[in-house]
Amino acid sequence: MDSEGRWSVMPPMDPKANLFHSEPLPEDGPIECLIICTKSHHTELAIRDIRHRLTRDTTICFVHNGLGVLDLINKNIFPDPTDRPHYIQSVFSHGLTRKDHFRIAHMGVGSLILSPVETTNKPSHAEIDDTWAPTTKYLMRLLTLTPPLVGVAETPAGLLQYKLEKLVINSVINSLTALGDCTNGDLLYSFSFTRVMRLLLYEMSAVICALPELQGVPGIEDRFSPERLRRLITNMARLTAANSSSMREDINCRRMTEIEYLNGYIVRRGEELGIKCALNYMIKHLVAAKAVTAKDVENTSLPFDIDNDIITKEPSL
Repeated sequence: MDSEGRWSVMPPMDPKANLFHSEPLPEDGPIECLIICTKSHHTELAIRDIRHRLTRDTTICFVHNGLGVLDLINKNIFPDPTDRPHYIQSVFSHGLTRKDHFRIAHMGVGSLILSPVETTNKPSHAEIDDTWAPTTKYLMRLLTLTPPLVGVAETPAGLLQYKLEKLVINSVINSLTALGDCTNGDLLYSFSFTRVMRLLLYEMSAVICALPELQGVPGIEDRFSPERLRRLITNMARLTAANSSSMREDINCRRMTEIEYLNGYIVRRGEELGIKCALNYMIKHLVAAKAVTAKDVENTSLPFDIDNDIITKEPSL
């Protein structure tokens, strides 16, 4: 989209000159390539607003935390598998912070791992470059050849493992710092936090190692063992010790959280596999309750009904 709010058609690339030429499209014209960087719980709404401009030839690149968003989008927006756009999922690890509306500061260099998602409107061996849709091939090439992004291509199975690692890290650090209203580093100096962390990781490890989409992948039990996941979280908490997690900021700013796509995802997949994730279930509802309570306090709401037919006077002291 340009400065005047017009979307542009995917420009052809001249490999020799490395030049791109674009032409304006009508405001309601089709969108060929779309990158969505909203949080998980806002992604469906963002797509719904422009659903009429998305076709089966469109490629959408999702940049968000958590898992389970695509299932919701396919169910509610693109129920027909043959009419769905092409998808690219990603794991984004650059450090960003919001300074103001439409002002984002880059705080630390990370990477962008990308992989197309297999869909029914293309061959099952979608990780092979020759079978990608033209818009998918263009967007993958653009993002991986943009040096500041440090973008790399990965297979769908490989990307899922990276996403699960990040999901575990966010599910522990974000939820506990939100509940404790503390920085990431504070988790390292509380015996109680570390006990809760270990119990959460036992549940997460059991669910991830049982996922059917990872069966047959070598090294899964070691990669997602509770002890290795604990080391990942500890290292991340140390590297970001002074940071305030996005979930903590969301609650303090009276915004919705991504808890349904973090701990909530673990709970849902556990239910499918017959694994009861009681602690993740409790954490999910504690975060949800705290977010609602924060909004109610700000709005001076009362969490109970008042019967208008009965007027009760407090006794005088």
